[in-house]
Amino acid sequence: MIHGLSLFFIASFISLFSIVDPLLAVPIYVSLTEKYTHTQRLMTAKRASVYVFWILICFFIAGGLILKFFGISLEGLRIAGGLMIVGSAIEMLQKKERLLPNEQEEVEHKEDIAFSPLAMPLLSGPGAIAVIIGMTSEAQSAMHYIIIFFIITLTSVSCYVAMRLAPTIALRMGKTTMTSFTRIMGFILLCVGIQYIVNGVMPLLKTAFHGG
Repeated sequence: MIHGLSLFFIASFISLFSIVDPLLAVPIYVSLTEKYTHTQRLMTAKRASVYVFWILICFFIAGGLILKFFGISLEGLRIAGGLMIVGSAIEMLQKKERLLPNEQEEVEHKEDIAFSPLAMPLLSGPGAIAVIIGMTSEAQSAMHYIIIFFIITLTSVSCYVAMRLAPTIALRMGKTTMTSFTRIMGFILLCVGIQYIVNGVMPLLKTAFHGG
């Protein structure tokens, strides 16, 4: 039982942390807050991490209802979520910017960037939401739900820590190290996405062959 919960925690945390990837947001955060005072940077980091927490919590609570309302099967969710995660992973491996040029230009004129683009879509984007709903749909006991809540909290705190220490992290890690780390996380995320797709396809194949 404990072994199973430990595996669930490790797999779920790696899945969510990899796709949120607070360290990948470090250079973007530094760039967007370049003209901010120290106090403004701290407040922005705090608000963004709180937004991340509540966005993920909302889909954690309402994930099952969303599936039932739209008639989405667990297998369909796994395949769709896996494809979305794979797409994010490929972008990380190719080191594509998370913000489009028009989004980058827009945020330069915004007074508050905590919710958009930091919390959404930079940190808690569609991929993270898909992972949360997928984790919730696979939960089989109260302990699983407690673990998911803890993982969301831990990930949100990690976002705050990464943004809080962003200038130091960006300076010490350097561009080459950041690129290498991003690609490593991208590869892990690619494996997670492929596994999601496999978990969604296999039950459908078994049903098809059994029905045939």
